[in-house]
Amino acid sequence: MKRTDQIKQTPRGVAATVAQAFVYGIFPLYWAALASVSAMNVMLYRIVTAFVVMLLVMVVSGRWGRFLASVRALWKNQRIFWLEVLAAVLVSIDWVVYIYLVVIGRTSEASAANFLMPLINMLLALLLLRERTTRLGIVSMLIALVGGGLYVLDTGAFPTLALLMTFSYSGYCLIKRFIPLDSFESLTFETGVLTPVAFAALAMQPRFGVPAGAPVHVWVLLACCGILTVVPLVLTSYGVKHAHFLTLSFTQYITPTIQLILGIVVLGEQVPAHRFISFSVIWMALVVYSFDIVLQHRRKLTLGDVAER
Repeated sequence: MKRTDQIKQTPRGVAATVAQAFVYGIFPLYWAALASVSAMNVMLYRIVTAFVVMLLVMVVSGRWGRFLASVRALWKNQRIFWLEVLAAVLVSIDWVVYIYLVVIGRTSEASAANFLMPLINMLLALLLLRERTTRLGIVSMLIALVGGGLYVLDTGAFPTLALLMTFSYSGYCLIKRFIPLDSFESLTFETGVLTPVAFAALAMQPRFGVPAGAPVHVWVLLACCGILTVVPLVLTSYGVKHAHFLTLSFTQYITPTIQLILGIVVLGEQVPAHRFISFSVIWMALVVYSFDIVLQHRRKLTLGDVAER
């Protein structure tokens, strides 16, 4: 396995992690529009349509042959091969639970659990990946821990389903660090492995799992699930290999913040005003961490200038 300290953080890698966080943040609007379809069936459509999109991308770009060669090479290393299969299963669990929570009007619960995801990822980065951070980085983590703890305590209930979603996606991101496939190959493999099962599950249902009398826009939204799915996953696959896992952890605070705002303003969910205290603490942690990244980048530039001289 590739040591994480050999992964260099790049501006594009950071940009990819920020972009995927924003895309995931607006997902509730899309899933709410598909409330008439069960969460499980929406997840099945995501898998099938995403594979179709990736198949077209690989063929049109002339990468299909290279993809098959990569899969054959992956098969020779059974440990890594089944890790990639496990990644596909984990991201599917994340999808179905998240869609279910949005459809039943518990977007704020999903948002609360997502605030724990960066903390989980930070622990994984420090304990398993052995990533290093500065003192200022540690301070930002402690602040984030306080903010996340306040938020969860304030909800008054243990978010079991939401935590299942959170741990599934954290595990997915961790596994992706060790998969020797690029962003497009990895997503093609993951959706390809699950597509036969997903398509069979839909085919066994009347009208392929879509309720009778469903308007045309429901079919259109289901057909477009693939594009909506591919974009953030490709960004995630790229980001985890070109940005520190700690950076990915902090950019994930963007997603639940957007989700909560949409849940309140657009979807009409009720959230107590005092709960925003925890948001302020969490965003303070993000500001501190971002400041630390800027300082480290400037130090590298300074050292580079000195070395050139």
